[in-house]
Amino acid sequence: MKTLNLFKEAIVPLLAITLIISCSKNSDDGNGSQQRSIFGSYELVSGTFIQDNFKYFYINEDNTLNVLGEDELGFRSELASNITVSETQLTANIQYYGNLILNYTLSEETLELNLAGEPPIILRKIANAPNAQDWIQELTIESEGTLAWEEDADIAWNGSRILLGNGYEADNIGVINPNTFTMESEIITTRSAFAVEVEKNSSVDKLIFQSDNGSTKFFAYREDTNALVLESMAMGAWIQGLASVNSEKIWASSGNEDQLYLYNYNTNITEKTIDVGFQPKGLDYQEGFLYVSDGQKLHKCETAPTLRCIASYQIPNHQINGIAYDGSNFWVSARNSSGYKLIKTNLSL
Repeated sequence: MKTLNLFKEAIVPLLAITLIISCSKNSDDGNGSQQRSIFGSYELVSGTFIQDNFKYFYINEDNTLNVLGEDELGFRSELASNITVSETQLTANIQYYGNLILNYTLSEETLELNLAGEPPIILRKIANAPNAQDWIQELTIESEGTLAWEEDADIAWNGSRILLGNGYEADNIGVINPNTFTMESEIITTRSAFAVEVEKNSSVDKLIFQSDNGSTKFFAYREDTNALVLESMAMGAWIQGLASVNSEKIWASSGNEDQLYLYNYNTNITEKTIDVGFQPKGLDYQEGFLYVSDGQKLHKCETAPTLRCIASYQIPNHQINGIAYDGSNFWVSARNSSGYKLIKTNLSL
């Protein structure tokens, strides 16, 4: 019994020391911020980080940051950055914004970020955040060629060839072979057709739509005769995209006004005007969906009962301008550090 009592006298202090060490490791410094890890997924509760629609934050253990945004129409955005994390600061190196130094405090479920001179940004840790890799889907390039001229011009599909808007750098609209990427012919025009489109019509003599330099209008010519048949009513300046719906309606985009228009050219009435909050560029309309380029990404949108983006796409390291569908795949006119390109993507209906 004496031996047992000696064992008890030895083990009790040891257990007490172990408990003290264990509690010390799991305690915080009084404000709950130093012993917890900042890494994880968060949802914005209040405040603004760079732009109003950013809502999901991923602070990753590989010292990267992903921030995902979605506006009220469903248009998605994202940014990615390398970060440096200390016990009280997070530094993010963000393109166009430089180094942002954010002081932070961390409680069990809440992260507060503070940028000098700005209101605090409050984030809440969440377990069911969207998959950051799927937020904007990456398109692959099936084939590509150099554009006939270096310009952010629109494209359209005429049934067998790609039409290339002329803009500033050419006199006429180019007709491009999609297999060889060579220009086979030209459509004569006196306009700067930054936007170009072919009417969805079973007629042999379809309309070819085009915009003009800085104009608030678009114009339509007969495909066979190249005769001018209509001039639209005024909308927003710089019509940069056109998307035929059928033989009476067409979508148009205005870069100056950040707007999309559904225009009935049989009645000369603008049936819808939609503020999108960015400069819309190339457009295409297929099977009830409007495809919209914002210059960086391609968005697929429902149009009824109201316009709403349901998917967003990008080609890594490319800007996207014009959009056209050849019956199986979407094409884009694009640009990266190597120049201007015509690209067939893997995106289909």
